[in-house]
Amino acid sequence: MSRYFSSVLYILLLLVTCVAFLAIAGVRVGIFEPLTGFSMLRNSVWAALFLSFLAVLAMVLCRREHNLASQRFSMAVLLVSLSYSLGWIGFYFDKAALPNINDITTDTDNPPAYINVNFLRRSSENSLTYNHEWAAIQAKYYPRVQPLVVNQDREQVYQQAVQLVRDLGWDMVAQYPGAGVIEATARTPVFGFRDDVIIRVKEVDGSIRIDMRSSSRVGHGDYGENATRIVNYLSQLSQRLKRSPTLNYRN
Repeated sequence: MSRYFSSVLYILLLLVTCVAFLAIAGVRVGIFEPLTGFSMLRNSVWAALFLSFLAVLAMVLCRREHNLASQRFSMAVLLVSLSYSLGWIGFYFDKAALPNINDITTDTDNPPAYINVNFLRRSSENSLTYNHEWAAIQAKYYPRVQPLVVNQDREQVYQQAVQLVRDLGWDMVAQYPGAGVIEATARTPVFGFRDDVIIRVKEVDGSIRIDMRSSSRVGHGDYGENATRIVNYLSQLSQRLKRSPTLNYRN
């Protein structure tokens, strides 16, 4: 009996693995919409938990039948399925406390306004009109989202900002050097959700201020991805400008 249980566990483990792989790979190559892939992954987590339960039953049965090989296999299935499901559950609870907002900007009073990105979004996707009610929520949960201010040549700062966008592998949408505006589209690491980005470089009170806005195309919340993207981008840009020998830096 235990050997049949091992066969069932093996088949189910393969199915869970295939669904998880297909959920992520399918979104990355454009077979599924991101929300469809996310739903598939969520179902694979539930399936992995059920598989863990079956693996425990199999271990008990194998122990009664003194089938050491099948018992070890069931233990391996239990460890793999439980690690997989608990990993994603831990990720969810780690992000669950974050607010359901999907549009983050360093300038909540006068956020950079998208130009070309408006033509890329579908009517079913999130609006690009900034919700000013989110400003207080952003300040509470993402206090590190702040503009970068430097004492440097505006044109050189703009060129460094453009080059960093390219180096990060984001899809360049539009450049307006005269207005100091850059539009691009970034993708999240796992599912490849598309988030639109706009960077604004302008002179304010004799200094150069770099503002940035990152907005999710789909989903009520973004699990902190937009805020993290802004903080990381401006931090990397700051480091690049510091290394520039011809410019003086001021934060």
